[in-house]
Amino acid sequence: MSLLSWNCRGLGNAATVKELRDMAKNYAPTVLCVLETQVHKARVEGLKSTLGYANAFAISSSGRSSGLGLFWNNEIKLEILPNSQYHIDAIVTEASGNKWRLTSVYGEAQTSERFKTWNMLKFIKSSSALPWLCIGDFNEVQHRSEHVGVQERSHAQIAGFREMVDVCSLFDLGFTGRSWTFKKRVAGGSFCRVRLDRALASPDWSAIYPDAIVENQRAAASDHGPILLRWHQDSCRHKRARKKLFRNEVMWETHEEFASSMAHMWQQQEKATTLHGLHDKLVTVAKGLTGWGRTIFGHVSLELKKLKEELEKLQAEPSQLGPSHAEIKITDRIVELNHHEEIMWQQRSRIRWLSAGDNNTRFFHLRASQRRRKNKITKLRKPDGQFMVDVRELSNLARPSIKICIDQRGWQIWPRFLILCHPKSQRI
Repeated sequence: MSLLSWNCRGLGNAATVKELRDMAKNYAPTVLCVLETQVHKARVEGLKSTLGYANAFAISSSGRSSGLGLFWNNEIKLEILPNSQYHIDAIVTEASGNKWRLTSVYGEAQTSERFKTWNMLKFIKSSSALPWLCIGDFNEVQHRSEHVGVQERSHAQIAGFREMVDVCSLFDLGFTGRSWTFKKRVAGGSFCRVRLDRALASPDWSAIYPDAIVENQRAAASDHGPILLRWHQDSCRHKRARKKLFRNEVMWETHEEFASSMAHMWQQQEKATTLHGLHDKLVTVAKGLTGWGRTIFGHVSLELKKLKEELEKLQAEPSQLGPSHAEIKITDRIVELNHHEEIMWQQRSRIRWLSAGDNNTRFFHLRASQRRRKNKITKLRKPDGQFMVDVRELSNLARPSIKICIDQRGWQIWPRFLILCHPKSQRI
């Protein structure tokens, strides 16, 4: 599934409409957002059949400025919420049952009035707890490096945008492609390139769609390029089943039985005198720790969910006069598990400058999601220069052929695993 957002700078001419129709055909987005239509809403909504959509909603322009439009197909259900001249707010319900909030944004053009856009988004944040996606032309940058050329922006402008992002607990989904979405020629013949169009999401939305990708596209009919957001990739449907890697969990160390259990697992194996023996011993201990973590320590997230459901039932008892012993016990266990979960997400996020216990689980989760997105390999270049995106082809291309080389000392070198072993010793 995907969403295309484009500041088209007017739908009053045939060339722009044709380019928009080509985009709808080539990208086939589930939702299409158009900004600065500069025409009446009836004219925008009348384009739905031309663009290949079953549904449309638009807001008329004010003179020759603003104007918004939203098109969507029947793959989703979309409920329009109260809107304004500068935004369309809606609740999206997918066939899978996922429900989230979508806000198509056109930031106030006048710098002195831009605070109105930020206040509007803060109000939306306070009025809903649904996972949230904001996309569009915000008419502002988050960092000075996103504006290249003359007419640099003041720190106060940027600070207002960044403050809104922080208050709303949103983060930038990033982008692929060129680094700007808006370009114009300025005095002297030089160009000003700015990243004004972007997608911002809440941690809850990102947790549902961790592989969402924003692509900065090109357009001829507008000085703004469209941005394409894909949150369901076809390749995700064909992911190979793969063996889960062992990872030591720092939170295990908080359990009183961890040290003794670890020592017992290590000592019950024979003493390792070769690399092969050490490898086997480490594999056995890793398997033992995995089982211990599952059976003794438990699955933190699942247990938290179960305990919260039990606590809700206990607190809903109409005859309850005060917290019962069972309720106090469950509450204490939830506090303990919250501490474990925070350590877990801190480890995954690789953030070292905040200590566990600071109630930053949400922050750690967000950083871990960003790290997964950054490290994800979506395409590789083949020797002939072509790119491949299919998961199976990526796996085959990335897997090197393992060659065994014998050096002058008689050592065998396994390049892929970086393991050295002598021919006289048992092979791994």
